[in-house]
Amino acid sequence: MLEATTITKNYGSLTAVHRVSLRLEPGQILALVGASGSGKSTLLSILAGLTDADSGEVRLNGSRVPGPAEVLVPGHADIRLVHQEYQLMPNVSVRENIAYALRFFETNYRTYRVDELLRLCRLTEVQDRLPRQVSGGEKQRTAIARAIADKPALLLLDEPFSHLDLPNRLLVRDLLFDLVRHEKTSCLFVTHDASDALSIASTLGILRDGRLIQLDDPKAVYRQPNTAYAARMTGPVNVIKAKHLPALGVTTSDNPDSLLCLRPEQIQLDETGVPGTIRALFFKGSHYEIEVDISRYVCLRMLSTRDYLGVGQQIQIRVAAESLWKLQR
Repeated sequence: MLEATTITKNYGSLTAVHRVSLRLEPGQILALVGASGSGKSTLLSILAGLTDADSGEVRLNGSRVPGPAEVLVPGHADIRLVHQEYQLMPNVSVRENIAYALRFFETNYRTYRVDELLRLCRLTEVQDRLPRQVSGGEKQRTAIARAIADKPALLLLDEPFSHLDLPNRLLVRDLLFDLVRHEKTSCLFVTHDASDALSIASTLGILRDGRLIQLDDPKAVYRQPNTAYAARMTGPVNVIKAKHLPALGVTTSDNPDSLLCLRPEQIQLDETGVPGTIRALFFKGSHYEIEVDISRYVCLRMLSTRDYLGVGQQIQIRVAAESLWKLQR
């Protein structure tokens, strides 16, 4: 449905987006993950038809999406962008903010549709409040409801989880998943935190310095990242030089300076494994995150549900060679 081909955008000597190509099929969620300054928001604005690309093109359902230099009013009738700051009208209610997107529709349908969106986005109880009187999560859900009110083909979101506490993050995450099924709207969002992206995205991309360095199924990106940057952007990871693998009881024929990644959950406690000392212990609710010193040069992060572990304790761990994934430089 959405196809972007070799999109490039420069600001003077700074390349914000460099030859990015991607596809989004109908009814899918695509998430792009990258650090601040990686080009996420610029790319989103180009996809929405709000910023001109220097080269490349964007197509929606086969038709080219024009940039603002080509049209009187920037944007596209079938694409909606929800900004990080929500951009709600401050002096009208939640209900009126949503209804404004339907101002050209017949009154009975407008009332029906607003009521439907209030239920879907769990905003019925706060519909008569002003934006300043509701929580950040309620503001975000209002912005999303307004964006999908007239049933666009594509919903774009800029950092939809960044200002939210955990309960509201879960609500917005579940809402996006439900919207794709209920509204038959495709969704693309950008974020610097992959935890929510991994759970709901059909496809996951990694942006670095304006380049799309990996685009694949979320499980493939998590388990087989291309680079150390991609590995770190998708969750906790141990990045180890091949020359230090013997300390883990693993032999390898790789170049000594080759980099390999190992996820914390792939490390097992094993009484027959290599010895280590617990350096730090972090309680995460369902599990502990543990830092283990193996040698002078190797400190690993692992997970465990065992309650009897403590800082300074000697333990034995096991790393299976097949758990290690070789990274590109």
